[in-house]
Amino acid sequence: MQFNALPYFYLLGLVPALAALYLYAFWRKRRALDLFIDPAVAPRLLPGYSRTRQRLKAVCLVGAVALLVVALTEPQWGKSLQDVPRRGRDLMVMLDVSLSMLAEDATPNRLQRAKAAIRKLVASVRPAGGHRIGMVAFAGRPTLQCPLTRDYDFFLQRLDEVGTNTVARKGSLIGDAIRQTLSGFITQDPQHTDIILITDGEDHDSLPLEAAKVAAAQQVGLYTVGIGDPADGARIPLDDARGGRSYLQHKDLDVRSRMHQDTLLEMARLANGAYLPAGTGAVELDRLYVEHIADKPRRRIDGAATEQPVHRYQWFVLLAIALLAVDMLLRETTTGSD
Repeated sequence: MQFNALPYFYLLGLVPALAALYLYAFWRKRRALDLFIDPAVAPRLLPGYSRTRQRLKAVCLVGAVALLVVALTEPQWGKSLQDVPRRGRDLMVMLDVSLSMLAEDATPNRLQRAKAAIRKLVASVRPAGGHRIGMVAFAGRPTLQCPLTRDYDFFLQRLDEVGTNTVARKGSLIGDAIRQTLSGFITQDPQHTDIILITDGEDHDSLPLEAAKVAAAQQVGLYTVGIGDPADGARIPLDDARGGRSYLQHKDLDVRSRMHQDTLLEMARLANGAYLPAGTGAVELDRLYVEHIADKPRRRIDGAATEQPVHRYQWFVLLAIALLAVDMLLRETTTGSD
């Protein structure tokens, strides 16, 4: 047996209080009667008087209160199969895996900070049960790392495997990645689909703003997340097989990667989405989901037969009504007079 509304159990304190009140009333009544009538002659003077009936009525009322309190706690036992419809949205995470995501202005680096935030996103999505989540990794070209799925453990496994070596072609083409995701990886119900783009915003002339307009035309939600320092930026470390470290250079000068938030902000505006300026701090994808996606309309995906506990409170209500009926019908005296 389990109880669905345990807080109501505190009302059971009424039961001993009511019983104590009855006992006190019986004691006062008996004491008052003994003052006026000798107990030896009371049966002759009050032939219909019955303490047993009075106590039985009290037991009925106290028992009814106890049963009603138990009913309020919603007792459940046993299982029944019910067809529960699942509703949800499709969330496609687009993760930038270009070399600039190795910059360490976000600890330990931009890519690892983004992956940690995606894990929190999955933890927020999981209780809803109906959402599908997928992942596209992109740099110079996008690759589908995880198709839309409700197998969140599989998604997390694929997330762990993603790195800067996932995509062969280097560079960062945000616009191309969005267009290919819209045309190749999102095949049904775009109005119930959201894209969460996580990047530092660096782009090599791939027209990302035009891609945002395409997403808006298809009614796909686009949410951009900017990670990295937008002012000073950071160098891009390159580790070799021997554990040595160097930094990415261009014309013998260290390359400093900065987060381009203006582009990401404008993309979100054009697509009627939202921009999350994570910077070098926490990437709060869980908050983004709660504030912007969780309450959006969901489509029915399918129905699933699930075991549900069976409510049994009605039996306690019926027993309480029966006790109240006995209390109403039972007279305090054995004769027809009051």
